[in-house]
Amino acid sequence: MTNISYVSLSQATALTRSMDTAAHNLANATTSGYKAIHPVTQSVPDGSGQDAINYVRESGTYLELSDGPLTQTGNPMDIAIAGDGWFQFQMPGGETGYSRHGRLVVDVDGQLKTAAGMPLMGVGGGPVVLPDDVGDEVMITTSGTVTNPQGAVLGAISVVAINQAAQMLPMGAGMYQLPPNAGQPQQMESPQVKQGFVEGSNVNAVLEMTRLIDIQRAYENSVKLMGSDDDLTRTAIQKLGRV
Repeated sequence: MTNISYVSLSQATALTRSMDTAAHNLANATTSGYKAIHPVTQSVPDGSGQDAINYVRESGTYLELSDGPLTQTGNPMDIAIAGDGWFQFQMPGGETGYSRHGRLVVDVDGQLKTAAGMPLMGVGGGPVVLPDDVGDEVMITTSGTVTNPQGAVLGAISVVAINQAAQMLPMGAGMYQLPPNAGQPQQMESPQVKQGFVEGSNVNAVLEMTRLIDIQRAYENSVKLMGSDDDLTRTAIQKLGRV
């Protein structure tokens, strides 16, 4: 393989990752609270001066943090965040997951959980637990305070700010984990929690589909370039063999 083929191969490899993330985004275009994932590519030089060759390398991903559309459901157990902030959930292994997914249910013990069974965390740690006689008849203020119909405070939902949130890593089920060296998340002083709403995915399906088509075309061009370079090499060898 010549340098042309190696450069084309590096580009095709990076584009494969881009296709995977675009397809994953499209598959989650209707997932509540989902944040689109985009790859980061960079040019990596090999050599120096006029002899330097630049290869393409995929060096990670980042989250698009723009808000998804808020849809009113009327369900008192649905919550969303307008603007910045993340809910905290207790994962099965004991670690903390962060999400904008606010479709909740009340289990037999009165805990607010996701449909997958992950408890919603309250301010100060520990899950948010409702008394047996309350059920889903609760009021949730914009600050995240949970009260019964008479106004008695039952708990407070944790909404935190996260440093380097764009570098968070997906854990599945709409959850994300903190990026390395992000520091401890801080409770937001004035969160904007909206009861009876859910946040949709921030994926623009039309834009993502167009992006996927462009990536596929670029990938095909890279593969064709490798094939053309291989044909030129084969022709040169054949001509040299006749000399």
